[in-house]
Amino acid sequence: MFSRLDKYLLKAFIPTFFLCLLIISGTYVIIDLLQKLDEFLEMGLNSFGLALRYYTYLFPVIITQFFPAITLIAVSIVLVKLSRNREILAMQVAGISMYRILLPIFIVTVFMAFASFGDQEWIVPRVAEKLEMMQQNNFESDIQRNLLVHDDQNNALIRIWKYNNKMQKMDSVFILSRYENGRKRFTINANQGEWIGDNKWLLSKIIKHVYDEQGRWVAPVHQLDNLEFESSVTPLELGKKKIDSSLLNFEQLKELCETEPDNPKHKVLFHSRIAYTLTHFVLLLLGIPLVVGFERMSKNIFLRVGLCILACGVFYSLSFLCSNLGNTGMVHPILAAWLPIIIFGSVGIFFFDMMNA
Repeated sequence: MFSRLDKYLLKAFIPTFFLCLLIISGTYVIIDLLQKLDEFLEMGLNSFGLALRYYTYLFPVIITQFFPAITLIAVSIVLVKLSRNREILAMQVAGISMYRILLPIFIVTVFMAFASFGDQEWIVPRVAEKLEMMQQNNFESDIQRNLLVHDDQNNALIRIWKYNNKMQKMDSVFILSRYENGRKRFTINANQGEWIGDNKWLLSKIIKHVYDEQGRWVAPVHQLDNLEFESSVTPLELGKKKIDSSLLNFEQLKELCETEPDNPKHKVLFHSRIAYTLTHFVLLLLGIPLVVGFERMSKNIFLRVGLCILACGVFYSLSFLCSNLGNTGMVHPILAAWLPIIIFGSVGIFFFDMMNA
């Protein structure tokens, strides 16, 4: 049973959490709405109803993405208020340790993690197809971004930052080819690529690295103005519209990994889905000591909350970087998924252990 102290902390935390959820999700919706304002204006009288349906479908996706960060920010605000009013000090003087004070927060975080997992597994997949259909029919142009495709002919992964379906042109292309033993065969960085037919792309401004069968780099670096690259990847394949795999549930991702075993992107997503359940606790372990753990920071409220927001930003940035490295096959999918959790979890445990309890 919760004690009076636990109920007091939860009564302060829960409204703050929902307020942060409303503010962060509302900010996201406003920014997204401003970006799509021209498309909505072109729809005329139907724009309000369509916008309402679109953001209703998008809301569960927003919650899944920002749930851990919202939890940490809400916790930091509550702890800052308690610290300002010297309530935490009073609790500690009464013989209550910091770990016991924070216990209800961690218990609620368990439920938050389950809620986030349930949202991703059951709610998001139900709206994924409708959301994707609305995006494709109303907001998507001829431009696609951040594509990752497998080239069977060269046993290669091709990462395309931007692709124009109408012009059949690629911008910022990275190609990683491997031998049958899994070692690197060659890598190509190209500024642009243009379809010239006959299963060929004309790549321009290229830097090519070649490797032997042991994965050792073979000098020199090849710098070319143009290169005709023969590939099984065609504009028809690049133009296919698929549901974003990040919107799929655990079982669907597992099936996708079995269907397309050569595409590491699905494996990274699969393992990231498992690792993501620990994100709430990792961010709390890292953020709470920044709020109440170190005496020198206790006088600057904005610094403490700002550091928590910064910690969230760094964590998400590292996760994005590791995912990209894993998607291109440069890092093993399991390592790409778990490395941010391992790094930030280790630092968080170290900070939490140093905290003035």
